[in-house]
Amino acid sequence: MLNDIFIAFFNIQMAVLFFANIYVETVMLSNLASVEDLSGSAGEYLSAVVVVLLFSFLPIRSIRCSDNHTHDTGLLKRHIKRPSPRCWILLSAIILETVLLLVTNVAYSPFGNYLILLRQEYHIYQIHQQVASDSSDNNSENAADTFYSSDLTDYKEKDSSLAETPNIILIFTEGLSQNIIDDEREIMPNIAAFEEESLNFTGYYNHTFATYRGLIGQLYSGYQMDNLDENNLISLQSILNDQGYHTVFINTEPNNEDFSDYLASMGFDELIGETTDALSGNANTYSDKEAYELLWNEAEKLSSTEKPYFLVIYTFGTHASLDSPDEVFGDGSDAELNKFYNADYQFGVFFDKFKQSDLAQDTILFFTADHATYQDSKFTSAFPDYERISSQLDGIPLAIYYQGIEAENISVDGRNSLCLAPTILDFLDISAPNYFLGSSLFADSSENVSFDTIFYCEIRPISTLNGTISSLSESDEAWSDENLRLYFTAKLSSPSESYLESVSTLVVRTTTNLSSNGQQLEIIYTPDESETYTHYWFPVWSTEDGQDDLVWYKAKKQRNGSWHIKISLSEHTLHGELNIHVYGGNSDVEECLDVTSSILP
Repeated sequence: MLNDIFIAFFNIQMAVLFFANIYVETVMLSNLASVEDLSGSAGEYLSAVVVVLLFSFLPIRSIRCSDNHTHDTGLLKRHIKRPSPRCWILLSAIILETVLLLVTNVAYSPFGNYLILLRQEYHIYQIHQQVASDSSDNNSENAADTFYSSDLTDYKEKDSSLAETPNIILIFTEGLSQNIIDDEREIMPNIAAFEEESLNFTGYYNHTFATYRGLIGQLYSGYQMDNLDENNLISLQSILNDQGYHTVFINTEPNNEDFSDYLASMGFDELIGETTDALSGNANTYSDKEAYELLWNEAEKLSSTEKPYFLVIYTFGTHASLDSPDEVFGDGSDAELNKFYNADYQFGVFFDKFKQSDLAQDTILFFTADHATYQDSKFTSAFPDYERISSQLDGIPLAIYYQGIEAENISVDGRNSLCLAPTILDFLDISAPNYFLGSSLFADSSENVSFDTIFYCEIRPISTLNGTISSLSESDEAWSDENLRLYFTAKLSSPSESYLESVSTLVVRTTTNLSSNGQQLEIIYTPDESETYTHYWFPVWSTEDGQDDLVWYKAKKQRNGSWHIKISLSEHTLHGELNIHVYGGNSDVEECLDVTSSILP
């Protein structure tokens, strides 16, 4: 029985390797709840399950694991079964391989892979425990301070031909790597032509995998600890909503309850997608043809209203294992090529109508993917000459189109999809407080490792700095682990609206401290361009009883160049007026730069 169990573990890895081109991964286990999305190969997968069970547990007499020996006690002859040498050899070989792989850390072995899975699961468990501990210690708001920025730096001047508040359509295509668009066989000619007419970002990678992490990660410019954990920080759609936009997400999987709840947690004004059994897409979803028709109809309807809109869609038809229900590539013999060709065809129909309609006059079209195409055996068979280092990480498309745009290719040197939200806002000249981990792609690329060049998905982080996929150094990995833990803790905080309201030139914001019964006040100072000080201090005291509660706070520098601090109001009188001064200096206090006050509630 012990050997049967070992053989079953071995056969499971062989079956996964056959279909996925890689051994079992943590992401496979975390996405088991969405196994129906792989329905395109359901027959093959069920057959594999039967074969695994059959070859693992079916008794076979020709392979003996015991020898019969007779023991004469004088009165009775007893038949004793002892393990044969062959049985011990098999078991010993498996144990020896496992020990050697534990020492050498080699991944390319079925049993060595199980050890790596256990390490990854333990690492994830440690992160969960630490985040839970930080949250119970009321540190979520303190963690949020690490990532808070009062505004977005403007790197791209808004095109004068754009409307003041143009409509926005954002298309996420399921699992699309850039190499498929670039393929010489012209599998996706319409999207390739679209990129040639657009601001097209090259050397751009996905920051995580798969859909549940990719969509929310791009809209919030952050990572996920688990597939379905919510993000309580600031999103692209919430910022646009504050700017007067009506925000809508088209749900192409309305019959998937988990996915629908997931989208509902993101705070869009409206979710579109009818729950019905009449959908023609695989796994009871909208086909790409139906999805683009719904996108067109919704865009036309929203354009007849007075408010600008932010309309987002995720198309499902290119999911792993699926075939096209409509258009096919060539003779239609390759399902992998069919689904991408069909997605491109349906996009082409939509884009042609878009360019010829009034929508194009005041609407910006963003096209990208939720993540890279998964490199399973079907992908490898369809693209045999395309080499990849990672099955989950690859270059993905991002292009921006509007009427009259001057087409341009912009190399971003390995930066990733954490940059989508800040890039869209920069393109629109919209600035707002945020907790984004990425930055605008219109900014110059940095030579330093930062999150916008780090892929993370329940595994050791991978660098895409300078467009090269590689492991992080030990110090960079330690930095990544620490800040990921802080970010996951920060996501548990809930900034209130008052926290985001500007009060004066010296931006003072007030919020309820959710971790205690007191209040906090954030002070942010933006230096003049002529200032060269390396340190700033904020002396704060209440008008009541003189300066008996005076506290000098040393400010912290933010990524955008401003300086801030969050103070606890328990240090000061909890009513009346607070005096706030700003001093600059290098090693010591040198000059008073600003004077303001804040009326406490």
